[in-house]
Amino acid sequence: MKCLLLEAVGLLKPSEIQIPKPAQDEILLNVSHCGVCRTDAKTWHDGHRDLVLPRVLGHEICGWDETSGSRYVVWPGTSCGECAPCRKGLENLCRRMSIIGFHRDGGFAESVLVPAWSLIPVPTALPGALACFAEPLGCALNALEQLRLLPGMTLLIYGGGTFGLLLGMAARSRGVEPFLVETNSAKLDRSKEFRAVFEISGSLACDRTEYDAVINAAVSSSTFLEGISKLRSGGVFCLFSGLTSRDLIPSSLINEVHYRQLHVVGAYGCTRDNMEKALVLLQHHPEDIEWLVQDKIRLEQVPDVLPAVLCGEVLRFIIEL
Repeated sequence: MKCLLLEAVGLLKPSEIQIPKPAQDEILLNVSHCGVCRTDAKTWHDGHRDLVLPRVLGHEICGWDETSGSRYVVWPGTSCGECAPCRKGLENLCRRMSIIGFHRDGGFAESVLVPAWSLIPVPTALPGALACFAEPLGCALNALEQLRLLPGMTLLIYGGGTFGLLLGMAARSRGVEPFLVETNSAKLDRSKEFRAVFEISGSLACDRTEYDAVINAAVSSSTFLEGISKLRSGGVFCLFSGLTSRDLIPSSLINEVHYRQLHVVGAYGCTRDNMEKALVLLQHHPEDIEWLVQDKIRLEQVPDVLPAVLCGEVLRFIIEL
């Protein structure tokens, strides 16, 4: 079958590999669509702590089972089902996690081998290209669960890319008031139509304080340094995007957490339940989600778009097979 194979960091090549044979409790899924996200681009350019080479990337997958004809999206993890997090329904924190596109081959291919338990049925009316958003939207829902916000509360989002916009959409669906900061004026202008639909306020800089919660959908350490100062006493900061710089965190900021009784939580990936809920939300807003599709591309076009994806200049490219 045709695929894109990451042979080494920075070296992504069109390849032909043998179609894998399913083991017990596995399904060979024919890929119809796969999203190309910034994590894919960073993995291609810089590598990743979970990456095992050579590897077929891609974890935002929609496809169909040839035997039944049914369509599915894929929860991209393989969890043990036995450890303490798994028993609590937190399979994204499994101690023996194996991730599609990192530990095992992903969706930049004509077919992908996945555990049957990871398959989530796609609503009939939802196009496959939009179903690919179930994984990133599921991650947004997981992050909101960590914040534990109530209707009427305020949320400051750093970053106006695809994930920041999905966060705003998910927050609004829960009655939370989202505010988005994006330092790139072109990206902010481009999101105007989407933000208007979901009443997401946006600006180039944050000119107010006193938010109930803050989340970073951007990798700059300044989002953490500034975000803490924007919280109400007792507020919560959710670290979603890992920070790439080596800036030191000043002790004065840690003391701010202490004296104002702030909370700092992390959010990593999503659970299968998060993705199921994401599909419900997606099928209510198909025309609006379509706006987040930068373009639908062929498999062989992926290497050409990765630099723009890495720079955060675009929304979501969707591979259409």
